[in-house]
Amino acid sequence: MLAEIQHMAIPELTRVFGHSGLYLRALSDIPSGLSGNMLAQVISLYRDGGGFDGQVRCQDDELPFASDSQSLVYACFVLESSLTPQALLLETRRMLKPEGVAMLFGLNPWSPCVLQHLRGGARLRGVGTIEAMARESGLEIMSRQFLGPCRLGGATKMGNSLWDSLRPAYLIVLRRRDSTLTPLRKSPAAASLRPGVSLG
Repeated sequence: MLAEIQHMAIPELTRVFGHSGLYLRALSDIPSGLSGNMLAQVISLYRDGGGFDGQVRCQDDELPFASDSQSLVYACFVLESSLTPQALLLETRRMLKPEGVAMLFGLNPWSPCVLQHLRGGARLRGVGTIEAMARESGLEIMSRQFLGPCRLGGATKMGNSLWDSLRPAYLIVLRRRDSTLTPLRKSPAAASLRPGVSLG
């Protein structure tokens, strides 16, 4: 299922260009390569307890990457196991370059396919909750879609919104947008007139 979900997301992934990216994955068993990416370098970490392991060891609220350094943060089902999801989103925003993109994959709590994960300790949150947390972290929501196999009612293709909302996973695409100051036009100097003198 994971392979199918990531394959569905490749069109979004190929729109991101840059030098560096960060791939956060839920398990060490998930392949560390990020298929379809257009980046020169991708660092891959996997969930280990309350933090991450791989090329570096770190916690969700202290990712050891420079601010404004990543063109992409690709987070694959890691918010469900995060003890501090808001802190992880804040770190995502900090690491992203201006106009950098974050792709957040998560389990859809409304899908019948993911009910088994409720017994596994996963903290499932609705898409609306994740989007609100992302906005609070300073990230702009670009798009949202539901992914994964859904054969209820014979729906196997994307596009039927009723059945799409029951797919097992969601993808939220976020962008770091920095508000810039708009320069004000300098107003002309006021004319100083002597008594009895008029303009024109």
